Amino acid sequence: MDKKERILQSIQQIHTVTKLIDDIDYNGYMGSKLIMVQVELERQLTKLIHNERRAIQGSDQQYFDASEQQRSQLSDSAGTD
Repeated sequence: MDKKERILQSIQQIHTVTKLIDDIDYNGYMGSKLIMVQVELERQLTKLIHNERRAIQGSDQQYFDASEQQRSQLSDSAGTD
């Protein structure tokens, strides 16, 4: 199980616990603590997704740069014939 799956599963567990404590004493107090944990997990998930997208965009840029270089080399060699 990778980090993203663990975070998603943790958020799901918070939703489940929130439903379970709905009718017990001090549920508002406990719910407010759970919300803080949920917000932090969502922040970490957003950061993780952002980093994944940035890595994908970076690799796409590398392929683009390599293809541009190959195109340039092909046009140079085609012009010398």
